[in-house]
Amino acid sequence: MSVFANILIFQPAAIGDVMLATPVAKVLKQNFPGAKITFWGHSSLRELLLGLCPYIDEYIDYDKPGYIAMLKTFWDARSDLFVDLSNSKRGMLIAAFAPGNLRIVAYKKQSGNILHKKHAVENFLETVESLCEEIVEPIYPTLFPQALAEEGLANILGDNQNQLLVGLVPGVGKQRPHRAWPIDNWAYLVSYLLDRKDCLPVLMGGRDEMDLVEKLGLNKNTGSLNLIGKLSLSETAAVLKECKVVVSGDTGPAHLAVAVGTRVIGLYGATDPRRSGPYGCQDLVVNQNDKCECPGLKFCTLTNPGESGECMSRIMLAEVIENLNVVIGLSRLTGDETDAPLSDGW
Repeated sequence: MSVFANILIFQPAAIGDVMLATPVAKVLKQNFPGAKITFWGHSSLRELLLGLCPYIDEYIDYDKPGYIAMLKTFWDARSDLFVDLSNSKRGMLIAAFAPGNLRIVAYKKQSGNILHKKHAVENFLETVESLCEEIVEPIYPTLFPQALAEEGLANILGDNQNQLLVGLVPGVGKQRPHRAWPIDNWAYLVSYLLDRKDCLPVLMGGRDEMDLVEKLGLNKNTGSLNLIGKLSLSETAAVLKECKVVVSGDTGPAHLAVAVGTRVIGLYGATDPRRSGPYGCQDLVVNQNDKCECPGLKFCTLTNPGESGECMSRIMLAEVIENLNVVIGLSRLTGDETDAPLSDGW
């Protein structure tokens, strides 16, 4: 097996794809413990990967530099292994100008029917599989926010710190609104969790989703904990770690929850969970992808612009509650009291 001293991972994508790629850093560190691993990604993710991921030693900010500046950054890194997980023209350009003694491995995005057989995490790991003696299980967690949790969770959660927390991520960003579960369903889910009285719904999302606060009635004192637009990424990771389970559509926080080791009930329609679902939580996914008539599109052709996809509206509240009850037990739908905790492992 080759020995590497300085490994550079290139993945300048958004948070979801980067969380799916973090197992590559974990596997490389396990196989090459003496190597310095540098991650080259978007500056907004520095606090997560450099602060919470023990498999990454250095971080290089990538904010769409010019080609000359990008190549200079690459040469200055002086790596002996370049792992390109971007599947991009920029990654190909870097490889084209690489020194002859540099080992290069590049992720190739799968297409066609293979999409339905391999998860993105497995595709990323295949990029480095030939270099490693073993792919060590478990794949996740890859982020460890415990130190931050000790310092900051008391301020964030207050008197709620000892309650059973259920994370809810109702937003999916502004670019692909058809991935969202209808807002009324989220409001019903909040009401259901409050009626249980054995757990606390914790609402999370970015600052660009503050409009959901009013739509969900969270500007009133509902009894839930509204953290939408109030947390940094590292604080979000710490809160997600404290949750018993998270309910989310196909969006970055779902994959961030997996990265810290929390189980996720994924709500999927327009995207295929077999490729991009919360890894290791396939048994909890509520999936309408096979019935989606707009796969791969940015907007649903069956609903108005900005609305949830028609396939997402088919996900029933009872399905989500059933999966919640698998994780947290007591079922108010049937009146049966069960205690079926799942292992914190994978």
